[in-house]
Amino acid sequence: MRRGQSADDPVAVLEQMGFFYYIIGEYGDALNFYLEASDSLRSHPERPRGEGTIQFFGDLSLLYGQLGLMDEAYEYSDSALAESRRQGGIMLSDIYKFRSVFYQSEGRVADAMRCYDMAIDAIDRYRTNADKDMLRARANGEKAYFMLETYKDNPDSVRRAVAMLENSLRYEGADSAAHYFSLGLGYSLLGRHEKGLGMMEKMLGEFREQDDIEMLSYALNALMEEYARLRMWDKVGDVFPEYDAVRDSVFRARSDANAIGASVRFRSEVQKARNEQLRRQLLSERREARMVVAISVLAAIILAIVMIALVRRYRRTARQNMQQECEIKALSDSHADVLDRVQSLEANLSARINGNVEILSTPQLIIGEAQGRFRRAFNVLYPNFISELRGEYPQLTANDELLCMLLYLRHTTEEVSVYMGISRASVNSARYRLRRKFALGDSVSLDEFLTARRG
Repeated sequence: MRRGQSADDPVAVLEQMGFFYYIIGEYGDALNFYLEASDSLRSHPERPRGEGTIQFFGDLSLLYGQLGLMDEAYEYSDSALAESRRQGGIMLSDIYKFRSVFYQSEGRVADAMRCYDMAIDAIDRYRTNADKDMLRARANGEKAYFMLETYKDNPDSVRRAVAMLENSLRYEGADSAAHYFSLGLGYSLLGRHEKGLGMMEKMLGEFREQDDIEMLSYALNALMEEYARLRMWDKVGDVFPEYDAVRDSVFRARSDANAIGASVRFRSEVQKARNEQLRRQLLSERREARMVVAISVLAAIILAIVMIALVRRYRRTARQNMQQECEIKALSDSHADVLDRVQSLEANLSARINGNVEILSTPQLIIGEAQGRFRRAFNVLYPNFISELRGEYPQLTANDELLCMLLYLRHTTEEVSVYMGISRASVNSARYRLRRKFALGDSVSLDEFLTARRG
């Protein structure tokens, strides 16, 4: 295939290989296949594009989102949307659902809900390869998950989500364990505890068999929260050891993903710096080449004149040429020294950035000296953030500043709870107090407010 001797679409084949590694958690290998597919697209624009191209853009956006590279995630999501529309809207519903996941990770509830509505609308308006009723049921089921997670304290929203899940289970292919688990949660939230908890506990067993640690972690956490809400403390104690072990596995997997994301981001920045250096070097060499050509032409003209004119003028011109050659050599030697210095500075900068990125991207409890190292690493990479924040909001405490730094780095609520050694509920309370101190309106996202500030 790589030698061009296969009739298969290389982008589709590489996308399938990348997706295989993605679903088993080998994100580095997945990224390599996806980037090879991207190179194939750029190298052969004449090749016809099919559904495999849409799937590739969508899958790569999901991978970048998993690695925390949200700018790249949105860029490839936009490419997937544009390619889907170009091909008549095929797979447009899936792309909108992918997009909703990004908004959920950033706490943009309204945007996430809007994407689910657009996904459902796309099923009705555009061509699909599967039964529209089943696809609609799946999309409504996923929207219902999100509603239960976001509006669990609103009975009307819970009832609506339960109705959507009950309707989706009528269709084969939409009756997944996740659907049943969410439906059980909805029943329990509506007071039907015995039935709801029974469904959740049964589906928990299926998640164990599927060996999906992300889903198992979510399910164990949701079940423990429901046990705690109903004051079933013995049940909480039974489930917690398994949850603690699964959570450690999830943290390790996310740490690996964060490390890969930081590495990709670092390689990208280094490559940009090298490209800029090469660009400047090329411009310099072109200027030197033009100078040499100009000098050579001038020397030839002068030489022709000197051959006709006096010998004395010829000798003076020769001395001028020799002096100019010495100057060019001096410039060349100086240029080589500058390049050596740039390479040395680049190596030192790379080492420092690697160390600071590792501190800021690896979730760990930061107290005492660990917090000091974290703050120093943050201030090296983002020297203006805390000083300007203190100037505008002097009432912020040290913990407020620490939470602001973690949110600026786009860490999730789960990761913030690890860094600060507090529960997710305490993190949400701290976020609420920050909103009060910043006097943010309901329509303003705390995460966007912080990440938009100058680092």
